[in-house]
Amino acid sequence: MTASNVIEDNLDMEKVIKKYKLDDPRQYDDEITYWRKVSPEEKLSMLQELREQYIQLFNKQELYNESRKGLRRVYKTSKRSQC
Repeated sequence: MTASNVIEDNLDMEKVIKKYKLDDPRQYDDEITYWRKVSPEEKLSMLQELREQYIQLFNKQELYNESRKGLRRVYKTSKRSQC
């Protein structure tokens, strides 16, 4: 998957553009209002999309795979301790 494919996959996202002066505090209020309206599932979905874009754009697939192996070990260890 190339960077252009990642961008094309996200075309269904709502696009909103607002301009603020750098010292305008309303920009933060709008951000807070937006994120309060978004469901937890949507937030996780957006976070995963951003992670995947980062991995693809900055060629971090190998590092990502290594971290997943570590996460699996932690999961297996915690699962065993619960049994």
